[in-house]
Amino acid sequence: MKGGLNRIVLRGLALAAALVLPLAFVLDPPDGNLTELGGYAENRFGPRTPQAIFVPPLAEAARPGADYDALVFGDGFSRPEAEERHGRYGRYWTDHLRNLTGLTVGVRAAGAAPLAAYLASPDFRERPPRVVILQLSERDLGESVGGLDLSTVTTPRPHGVTTPRPLTVQPLHRQPLTLERARAQAWNPPPIGHALDLLVKALPRALLNVTGGPVEERSLAYAGLFSSAAATTSLFRAEDFQPWRTDRRLLEERRAGLHAIQDAVEANGVTRFLLLIAPDKGTVYADFLLDPPPQRSAVDEVMAADPTLQAVPLASGLTALAAGGVRDLYAPNGSRWGLEGQLYAARTVARTLGRLGVLSGADPSPDVAILPCRPGQGDCTPTRTQTD
Repeated sequence: MKGGLNRIVLRGLALAAALVLPLAFVLDPPDGNLTELGGYAENRFGPRTPQAIFVPPLAEAARPGADYDALVFGDGFSRPEAEERHGRYGRYWTDHLRNLTGLTVGVRAAGAAPLAAYLASPDFRERPPRVVILQLSERDLGESVGGLDLSTVTTPRPHGVTTPRPLTVQPLHRQPLTLERARAQAWNPPPIGHALDLLVKALPRALLNVTGGPVEERSLAYAGLFSSAAATTSLFRAEDFQPWRTDRRLLEERRAGLHAIQDAVEANGVTRFLLLIAPDKGTVYADFLLDPPPQRSAVDEVMAADPTLQAVPLASGLTALAAGGVRDLYAPNGSRWGLEGQLYAARTVARTLGRLGVLSGADPSPDVAILPCRPGQGDCTPTRTQTD
C-alpha cells in the first residue's frame, strides 16, 4: 500500500516537473501587476517598448523634517507599492514633474489618515510645502473618502498672511535611462514559483472556462494601442467596469469629502491643494474595446462640476492621446501608467500648478515621448496630439 502511494506521488511529481520546468525556462519574469495577479504570460502582455527611469530618482520618499516644494500623497501610480517586486523610485510622474519644473518633490503613502496625521504634525506647521497633491486611483472612490476635522488637524490662519509668490520653473533637463523589461534567460535560474502560480491560475481559465477572477483579458477594437505581443487584447481589472462610476449622487458625496480635505490643507494660507485622480485603465480605453461597457465613468465630469475643487482632469486627455496613436499610456501588463501616461500626468500637473499660482513659466506643451527612438521599431515618429 505504502509502495503504491509512493509511486503515485513520484508520478505526480514527474508530471508536474514535465509541465513546470519547460514553462519556467521560457517564461519571462513577471513585471506587470495584472499578469502576476491574473496568471497571464508576461511574454504575451509585457511591453516591448522601453520605459524610463531616473538614476538616482528625482522624487524621493518623503523624509520627516525635510523641506519640499510639493508633497505628494499617492499610491502605485506615484510610488512603489510594498508588494511590488519590481517597484523602484525614479520611474513615476513625480520624477518627471521635478525634471520639468525643478520643484523638490517628496512622496508619501496616500490615504486620509496619513494626510490627517501630517496636517497635525510639526512638519506641516513649521515647514509647510507650497502644494500638497493628493493622488488617488479612480477605484478608490468606490469607498467613502474620509473628510478631515479642521479643528483638530489645522492651525488657525494667521492674520495678514499674503499669497506667496509663484516659484519660477527651472527644468533640470535630466535624461532618464531606458529600462527594458526582463526576459527569460535559459542560463539563469528559472522562475519555477511563477510558473507554478501561472499554471494554478491559468489552467482553470483555459480548460474549464472559469471566469470571475480579478483580472480580465478584453478584446480591443483597434490594434496598436499597446506594444505587447497581444496586439488585439489587453488586461484590465474586473472592477474597472463596476457601475458605481456612473452614480452621480455617490460621486458628489465623494467630492464633498475631498473638498473638506482641500479646506484642511489650505487653512494655513500658504499651502495650495491639488487633487489628482488617476483614471482606471478601463475608463481610458472604454471606447476602444470590442465589447465596450454600456455606460462611461462620470468621475471627471462630476469633479469638474465644482469649480472650487482643484482637481486635475486626466481621463479625456489620455483617451485623446490613445486615439491619436500614442501606445502604452497604460502598461499592457498592468493597471497603471506606462512612460507616456506618467509624462502626460506630470505635464498636466505642472500646467495646473501654473494656474494655481504655485508656478510661473510652466511649459504648456502636452507632447509626450521623451526616450530616443529605436530605428526599425516603429517608434521614431511618435504621434503628438493636442489635448487642451
